[in-house]
Amino acid sequence: MDRLLLVLLSSASLLLTVYGIKHHIVTKSWSEAQSDCLQYLRVESPGRYLSHRYRDNQTSKQLIFCIMLNLRIYDPTQNVLRLEAMGQFFHPDKTDTLYVNRTNACLLRVKVPPLVDSSEDSQLYSGVMGTLYEVIRCFYHCYGNINANAPKLPPTVLELEQIQQECARIVGVSERLLDGSLLLRSHPRYSELSRCIRLRSGESVD
Repeated sequence: MDRLLLVLLSSASLLLTVYGIKHHIVTKSWSEAQSDCLQYLRVESPGRYLSHRYRDNQTSKQLIFCIMLNLRIYDPTQNVLRLEAMGQFFHPDKTDTLYVNRTNACLLRVKVPPLVDSSEDSQLYSGVMGTLYEVIRCFYHCYGNINANAPKLPPTVLELEQIQQECARIVGVSERLLDGSLLLRSHPRYSELSRCIRLRSGESVD
């Protein structure tokens, strides 16, 4: 009986979690991403980072790198930094009209290294870590303070593929057509499929 009750309670908890997710959209704040990364990296004395003060050392650079991956601000597969996504996590002073200009000027001074350092004795992504650390300094000192917003995150490539496959099943389109855009666009249920994908990806649909 106790075992059955435990299973039922676990199932109820799972249902609450599932219904707390809207479509396929993931939301996360900077602090939540940082909390994740502090656990992933097993950082000692994690309390020092609660104020979002990042010293110029390897631990801070690894932490920033992890946070930006976690929030999908940085895409290592294409070596792309989404600056517009970065801005969502900072709150500029309403009376400051030059924060964008200052931030851009600062970013222009940041060196962009190759994606992976080729030297054998270097840490993987060490050059990128240094760059992302300089980027966070530009935003922190020139743009504004880190806010508590938890915006929706863009889907990863794998998530987008999963969304497309799920929506194909939902609206009744063969998954084999997902690789052929011309055949897919001529399918009678293409508009339903497209709407499903946009909704589950977090886009607004009229």
